[in-house]
Amino acid sequence: MTDDLPVLQLHHPTDNRFALRFISDDRKARSEKAAQLAEQSDIEIATTDESIGGETIYLLYTRTLFDAAYPEFQTEEAVIEWFDTEFSADDKQILFAVIDIFDGILSEKEEQGASLATYKKMDLEKIPEVLNRVEWRQLVPDVGAELLSGFILAHPMPNTNHRTGIGLLDRYLTSYEADFTMPDTGEEGRWYQWAREFIYDSKQVLTLRNQLPLLRWAREYGYEHAERKEGIRIDLTEVDVERDDYRNYYAQRHLSRSRRFVETVLTEADATHLLNKRDDGKRAFVDRLRGGE
Repeated sequence: MTDDLPVLQLHHPTDNRFALRFISDDRKARSEKAAQLAEQSDIEIATTDESIGGETIYLLYTRTLFDAAYPEFQTEEAVIEWFDTEFSADDKQILFAVIDIFDGILSEKEEQGASLATYKKMDLEKIPEVLNRVEWRQLVPDVGAELLSGFILAHPMPNTNHRTGIGLLDRYLTSYEADFTMPDTGEEGRWYQWAREFIYDSKQVLTLRNQLPLLRWAREYGYEHAERKEGIRIDLTEVDVERDDYRNYYAQRHLSRSRRFVETVLTEADATHLLNKRDDGKRAFVDRLRGGE
């Protein structure tokens, strides 16, 4: 009955750098929203129209323009000064680990003859916020889940946030046991099945957390499915689009899903003894990172 209904595209059909920002059955309302957004110099706009049940739906997509995805410094001294000014010594140690993980992903892409598309600036300043929200000194899988989930929800990197987050989880678990080996997860677009389930679930939950108000309007206009990049589809008939506490609700769902993923990682890596090990604090983690240099 619903196969002939359009699927709401959460990224522009001809350029997935543009994400859905506004939806209405009123053309004038979209024009007014576009005019409002056009006042921002760092916003680029794209539009498209669709017909549902004989009614035209007006969609507006945006992307944020930026000069460079990565912080630019004239000298090495300027880099050091910025890090020393912005971050504590402990946070810097974890930041250096994140940057090293991300650089490894870039190098891997280059070796494969591929380039890494960037869609936003790198926001390293978000990472200390993630670290401060982690409740340390609980079971290792709980800390690992909070690190992973918090990192993905913050989305601080210009791309590959899931891979980088999993890399940070790897560093955390390896800090407890040098022989720990993260099971191969595959990579963006070619995830292995055991990891793909988490990645796709994670991206669905991220979408619901970030865009539920838009999806509420989409459901009202007759859309029953929404689709984001990678062909990940959300059945809107199974979503409570009227939920008021959606950001906290989906953050908790993401954390729970991340906890199950950490358990899967430890099982796949034959390291289930870490399931019941208690974390010994952020400072101890930093010290282990520093000692592993």
